[in-house]
Amino acid sequence: MIGNKTLETMDGALLRRIYTGRVVMVQGKSIQPVNLNTGDSSRDLFMKAVIKQSDDDYVAYWIVRRAIGKGTPPPELESDQAVLDYVRSTSGAIGYIDEGHLTSGVKILLSLP
Repeated sequence: MIGNKTLETMDGALLRRIYTGRVVMVQGKSIQPVNLNTGDSSRDLFMKAVIKQSDDDYVAYWIVRRAIGKGTPPPELESDQAVLDYVRSTSGAIGYIDEGHLTSGVKILLSLP
């Protein structure tokens, strides 16, 4: 898990609440989460380790939330580089990437197994 340099580390429970739309502000900052596209191996790991549900269940969860007017899912980006660029340039942004693509300009919020 990576975040904009202005953010502090976060635990899995907080990240789960952010990615399910239950928390939108942390440390007085508006949080802007992004996902990788469905089928990406980093997304699969994130769903298993942090969200603790399958990707299909997560997508279904957001279909219901959107239908009842309880928000929209985090936007999906097509690559680790797109996530890095977004997180680096957007205050409050968080995302996940393969650790092999990690570069400077972002902060590690949580290391996934």
